[in-house]
This record gives sequence, C-alpha cells and structure tokens, in this order.
Amino acid sequence: MFKKLLLPLAMIAAISLSQISFAADAAKDECQADKDCKDGKVCILALTPHACKAPQAAGAACKRDAVCISKKCDIPAGKDAGACK
Repeated sequence: MFKKLLLPLAMIAAISLSQISFAADAAKDECQADKDCKDGKVCILALTPHACKAPQAAGAACKRDAVCISKKCDIPAGKDAGACK
C-alpha cells in the first residue's frame, strides 16, 4: 500500500518545491523604488510583480508621473492607477 502512495507523494513534493523556487526568483527581481533600477529605467509599480522598465509611452498603465515619457500620469479621482498622457 505504501509503495502505491510513494510516487504520487514524491510528485507532489517536487512540484511544491519548484513553485517555491519560482516565487523566490520573482520576488528577488522585483523592484520597490526607482533606485533599484539601472540604465535610466524606472520601477513600474502598476505591474505585479513590480518591474524595472524604460519610461512608458502614452496610454500605458501608471501610478506616478515618473514612469511616463511625458512625465504626466493621468489618474482618475478615486482610482489607484491611471494612464500615461
């Protein structure tokens, strides 16, 4: 009986460990502020997880002016995020 359960348990353990490893890699690459980014890139907080990217063009999602090429993020009243102008 135990031998029949051994393979499924081993597969579940392997999948669980791979998911934990993937989540740790994603968290390691996530930025929290512009200072975490290099080469003129900015931390895009509107993405999950946050990522370093070049300033965004008009229409891209934004939470602050610094991430837009135009330096203008249009956030509607009562919303957390908006769009670059």
